[in-house]
Amino acid sequence: MLIATNALVLKTIPYGDTSVISRLFTEREGKVSILAKGAWRKKSTTGSVLEPMNHIHLQYYHKYSREIQILKDCGFSAKYTHIRNNLHRTLFGFSIVEMLDKSTLDNNPFPILYRLGWRVLEKLNDEKNDVYSIFAFFLYQLSLRLGFMPEINQCRKCKSQLSTCIFDEQLGELVCLACSHQGKLQMDEKNMAFLRQLENLHLDDLETIRADRHSVLHAIQFLEKFTQFHIESLRRMKALPLANKLLLSEGMQ
Repeated sequence: MLIATNALVLKTIPYGDTSVISRLFTEREGKVSILAKGAWRKKSTTGSVLEPMNHIHLQYYHKYSREIQILKDCGFSAKYTHIRNNLHRTLFGFSIVEMLDKSTLDNNPFPILYRLGWRVLEKLNDEKNDVYSIFAFFLYQLSLRLGFMPEINQCRKCKSQLSTCIFDEQLGELVCLACSHQGKLQMDEKNMAFLRQLENLHLDDLETIRADRHSVLHAIQFLEKFTQFHIESLRRMKALPLANKLLLSEGMQ
């Protein structure tokens, strides 16, 4: 059966001398692995198309009896050249596709998450947009779409209104200072105000958010801890630790 669909390239590894195997998050079929024969031959453009973070369209031959499908052809739907020209954007872009890879199942269509992925990368490719606010939006939406919405208004223990609070590492939730027993990450009122702006925000309105860099970075740190607590597969990341070094260089302690 020949399937035509759009996809995000999540990961690509060499196979033999000139071929590659790519893991793709497709619009129609969810996450699939495909074999691209001869992708790195001299006259082939397939290898460059199947680089991680690319948004592509493709046709492939699908059989339910095999785990790796066979590519027929592919091309770019969009080129995110500005992401690759900037270290910050590159590391956060790789973190986004790696998190999509680790949090989704094979052959399980998830069109809302697919759209979130390419739309966030599209925003990340625009040099006018703030990379940290985009990544914070992605983390919040990822947890929401996977069914783990963070409670950012009430203490998880006593239900009091949250202002200054702490991420409880045993509960995986925010609690007020009176209820906190174990946790190193403290969120102040400005940090929480930024998180609340994300609650009902559309991606196209992200530039309307008003928050200082310190608040955005603390929100990212909380959202990372939250998603990794509730989604075990996200605890083994490669790109995210490198991105976090950039957060530290921006003033996170």
